[in-house]
Amino acid sequence: MRTFWTYFFIFLGLVIFIQAVQLLTSNSTFVLDFGVIIKQLLLVIIIALITSYIVPRKKKNPFKEKAN
Repeated sequence: MRTFWTYFFIFLGLVIFIQAVQLLTSNSTFVLDFGVIIKQLLLVIIIALITSYIVPRKKKNPFKEKAN
């Protein structure tokens, strides 16, 4: 679950950065639409879940012995 939170905050940071750039470079007035924000958060959660399951986890090497 630790990797989920890592990817969640990475992708959330990307979304916030993209929204900030769009806000600063937009010629029209800014309208806060909660429907779009909820959709983006759901998309970030889904992408973080998929990515955390795809990334291989470290497996213990059964042939490696502890040195005494």
